[in-house]
Amino acid sequence: MRASTVLLSSVVLIQLFAAQIDAKRSKSPWQTLSGDAPLVIARGGFSGLFPDSSIDAYNNAMQTSVAGAVLWCDVQLTKDGHGICFPDLKLNNASSIGYVYPNRQKSYPVNGVTIQGWFTIDFALRDLKNVSCKYL
Repeated sequence: MRASTVLLSSVVLIQLFAAQIDAKRSKSPWQTLSGDAPLVIARGGFSGLFPDSSIDAYNNAMQTSVAGAVLWCDVQLTKDGHGICFPDLKLNNASSIGYVYPNRQKSYPVNGVTIQGWFTIDFALRDLKNVSCKYL
C-alpha cells in the first residue's frame, strides 16, 4: 500500500509541474526568447546582389526589407578617424584600391603575422572617394 501511495503522489506532482511549465510557455507564434517577431538583420546590406558593405547594398536592403530591419556593418577607421563600412581590414580584398593607389601598399603585424596590403588606416576619407567596392 505504501509503494502505491508514493507512486500516485509522484504522478500527481509530475502532472502539476508539467501544467505549470506549459502555462509559462508563450502563446506567441514566434520561437524567440521574448516571443516577439525576430529581427531582420542585413549584414553587409543586400550583399548577395551588390558588393558587400556598398552603399547600393545598404540602400537596397532598406528599400526591400520589412519595417524595423537592422543594418549591420563592419566598421573600419580611416587615417583621419572616420568610420567606414567595409568587410575586411585590407581594402584590396573587396575594393579597387590597388588600381587607384598601386604604390601605397604597406605591411602590418596582425595577430602575430605580417600582412601586406592596402589598409583603411593608411587613407583619409577623401582619398577613398574614387575607390569602389567589388564582389568578393
